[in-house]
Amino acid sequence: MDEPQKRKKKQERREGTAFMDTIREAFVRYLALEKFREVEDMKETLGFDDATAVREACTFLERGPYREIWRRHWQAAVLPAAATSPGGVLLGVMEKAIASALLDEEAARKQQGDRPLEEDFQYKTFVDAALERLLREGAGELQQFD
Repeated sequence: MDEPQKRKKKQERREGTAFMDTIREAFVRYLALEKFREVEDMKETLGFDDATAVREACTFLERGPYREIWRRHWQAAVLPAAATSPGGVLLGVMEKAIASALLDEEAARKQQGDRPLEEDFQYKTFVDAALERLLREGAGELQQFD
């Protein structure tokens, strides 16, 4: 294989990785927004203050056997910020805690021989929906050229 072909294959691999990195970042953002909405809903419907709502949102049952990892990250980063940070800052803190928890969950999955995150139902559902939206948008652009 000559040099230009090697370079092209390498670039294609990097682009594929970049897409998966983007999907991963979007998944973290999605999870953070989901938790943020949960906190806001508790404040509105139950009259909780920020700290109480954040503490109540610390269950992570959907993470199954990895929920303790998530709870640890949430308690270490988000609970202290809840008392002092406005909503936008709190969302950023949630996002960082969730990104860290996701990394630790992946390491734990690997260590325990569990299936990778990419096979997790919630992750797969998110990726499928994102790809469907992307394909729909792409199809719309193609129709404009007809």
